[in-house]
Amino acid sequence: MKWKILLLIPPFLTACTMENNAYRVADVTLKNNQPCISVSNDSTLKEGHAKLLTLSLSARDNKGQMQEVWKQDNFDNPSYIILAGQCIPVGYKFTPDKEYSVTVITAQPEDKVATKRLWSRSFRLNELTPK
Repeated sequence: MKWKILLLIPPFLTACTMENNAYRVADVTLKNNQPCISVSNDSTLKEGHAKLLTLSLSARDNKGQMQEVWKQDNFDNPSYIILAGQCIPVGYKFTPDKEYSVTVITAQPEDKVATKRLWSRSFRLNELTPK
């Protein structure tokens, strides 16, 4: 009987941690034939904005592995402000048929731990809907 109770405890603990999950789905649309990467409004976006800590872009290589191809790292000195729904500039030339994965990490500078959110999404340029 005791071992049955021990089997039930982990799912309950997992469910509790999932409610405050830091992971979100990034918004990616097509604007001027380029991906428009943005984040939606979230409780951690103070008045609809937050600081960009990191933005990284990975692409699937010929071996089927995702490899980082571009990164903007502002973690130590976040100065770029992200507004909900606004495109984040990415200095990378995208290829239409390639699969990409984007990861955006945002936070309010006063508390990088409690307000940190990770936004992620995979996409292909030719599958995006125009904005």
